[in-house]
Amino acid sequence: MGVDTVKLRSPVIDETLAQFLESQSILRQGIELATGEILYELTTGTLDGSYDSRISFKVMREDYLLDAKGRPQLEECEPYIVTEASLHKIFYGQNIYGNPIDFQSLCARFIDTLGVLFNDDGGLLPSAKNWEVRRIDWAEVFQLTPAAIAEFFRSISHCKFPRRSAKSAKYGTNAVYFPGSTTTVKIYHKGPEFKEHDRPRLKQSLIKHIFKEFKEPKYYDSNFLWVDKKLNALQRLADNRIRVEVEIHSDKLAADFTPPYADKSHFPLVSEITDEYLKNLHDTEIFKLLKEGKADMETVRTADAVIARLNAVYGKRTANSLNHFWTLLAARGEDISRMQYSKAQFYSNRKKLIDAGISWHQSNIFILVQDTALPRDFIPMRQSIRHCSSPVRPTSIFNICPTFQQDERKAA
Repeated sequence: MGVDTVKLRSPVIDETLAQFLESQSILRQGIELATGEILYELTTGTLDGSYDSRISFKVMREDYLLDAKGRPQLEECEPYIVTEASLHKIFYGQNIYGNPIDFQSLCARFIDTLGVLFNDDGGLLPSAKNWEVRRIDWAEVFQLTPAAIAEFFRSISHCKFPRRSAKSAKYGTNAVYFPGSTTTVKIYHKGPEFKEHDRPRLKQSLIKHIFKEFKEPKYYDSNFLWVDKKLNALQRLADNRIRVEVEIHSDKLAADFTPPYADKSHFPLVSEITDEYLKNLHDTEIFKLLKEGKADMETVRTADAVIARLNAVYGKRTANSLNHFWTLLAARGEDISRMQYSKAQFYSNRKKLIDAGISWHQSNIFILVQDTALPRDFIPMRQSIRHCSSPVRPTSIFNICPTFQQDERKAA
């Protein structure tokens, strides 16, 4: 898939530019909130989360510097800029699909976009290649049915991860994240997140910006329905997408790019980060996570496969009874299970399991035809056949970079 959220720090800027950007930040934020323009918003605060579509932009005059004893102290310094945003949402309005790759080009385009938003016609912002990288989110998206996605989260919620503690994200059963000191892994169902956060914002943006030339009321209703139709299609796409993100923290970036025996940490510049580095790091983190939870996930999926097979062969009522019998056999063995059933019932149930192609020995299972909703070969890594990487077409209505919208406003 590609790059999502990035956090960048500029080289030192002069005081004149710093004051200009501060005044523009305040003005731009006030204008956007007052007029309801929500295609982009500038904030001088931090972003609320990975669903936040705003641009965080701050001019800083303080930094942590080491004192004589090597302890970090917050001290005044020459001004610099810290900015953070989801590049995927800035350029495409959503991060359900698209393929924002080539990290260096994306950052250059982002800095150019900031210049447009700040009416910086003179190109005063430092060149993107010289900005330090303090955070990168690289995400991959996979196509699964809603039932398969629910099964995936059901299985992963039963896992034990020795090196990471899984925490429920905002959407409960639809998401999980694994915080760490150097990276954070986030896995979530895109449908609920899009419905709550991005869909209302996109609806207003499309109506105001794409159809603003239709000023007569007779055109409004048809265009309103057209926007709803497009968003319904995007919602269906989101309902069948699971998103796997690796958030790379500043400590990890410094550790990977600081030369041996250096006196202080070196944060990589935009010009030093490659897509290969980001892809390999994503693969490594997801592989380590899945390896830790593999046994527990397979145990849960075995139980899901059993009930799916029994439902297919015998129907729901009989399947529920046989599933209880299978669970007892798998957990306690045949000798203990015989004590819970009459001889006739025990052998009748056991024969039904055998006829359905189900084995209870060591909880192994053999499925003849039916499978669970979650494909048995699915892994949330790039080599999966369910990996999504389609780009946003240049003519798409979701190719709504603020740069283009600024050009439209000037022409209007």
